[in-house]
Amino acid sequence: MNKTVEHYISELLFLHDCVILPNFGGFVANPQTAKLNKITGMLSPPSKQILFNANLKTNDGLLITHISQQEKVTQEIAKNEVVSYATKITNKLKISKVLRIDKIGLFTIGREANIIFLQDSVNNYSLDSFGMKATHNKTVVRETIIEEKVTATIQTIRTQSKNPKAFLRAAAVIIPLIALSYVSITQQDKINNVYTQMASLNPFENNRITEPRVEVIPEVKIEVKVTPIVKITEEEIAQIIIPKKTYYIIAGAFSEKKNATKMLAKLKKLNYNTELVPKGNLLRVSYNSFANKTEALIALHEIKHENSDAWLLTQ
Repeated sequence: MNKTVEHYISELLFLHDCVILPNFGGFVANPQTAKLNKITGMLSPPSKQILFNANLKTNDGLLITHISQQEKVTQEIAKNEVVSYATKITNKLKISKVLRIDKIGLFTIGREANIIFLQDSVNNYSLDSFGMKATHNKTVVRETIIEEKVTATIQTIRTQSKNPKAFLRAAAVIIPLIALSYVSITQQDKINNVYTQMASLNPFENNRITEPRVEVIPEVKIEVKVTPIVKITEEEIAQIIIPKKTYYIIAGAFSEKKNATKMLAKLKKLNYNTELVPKGNLLRVSYNSFANKTEALIALHEIKHENSDAWLLTQ
């Protein structure tokens, strides 16, 4: 043949996503997008990741047909060349444990007798990256010195002009003092007037000093009636606001008094605080009574182990 089998495998990987070398294995190509390595700054174009699958050994006719067309030989001759090449590289891999196929990758035998494949990075089998190579990307660093200077200047202006009123007041006091240095000592009366105006922080006021007006408010007598405070206990408040309720655990209800009395005597022998609770034409016999509903429910739960018909009455 004019060219080797690995050369034709490499050609087919540009056009197909799977190329099988009969009796050896298949090469599967997975498309990869462009990638940027943030650490190294390297920008890689789109590519194909080549994986090797040792289970793809069945002849699909792709490689043999391609060799037959390129070499212009019969399918039988092309097949024999492929089988011979597959046998050759298989034996070489078993003996030396290392095999390199030009333009495709490196094969090694692992500890578990499995084949490990490492793709050759020289060739990029993606047609989308035709003419493109990996380039080094320079990181753009934004200068913030000017922004910091402008921010510092603005902050300084804001700090210096926080209280303009205080500045005006200080100027109103300082300007007269400067003028006073040029005034003759003989003009003592005028100087006293200026000091009077400065004391009130109003140097533009007239020389006339007005006395404050005092208004006299007539005395008004107010009679205050004191209401005596009546103390009310918490119990009295509770009686007024919250009406008391009694919770009875009923053992049974009877229309005849003798049956109710019989049940009452039975419960007293069992040391229950029993009593009769009349309601209409019925006499209800209670195990016990409670002022607190929670306590009544707890007691009812215990009594129901003996009498499942017991129930709670609220009055």
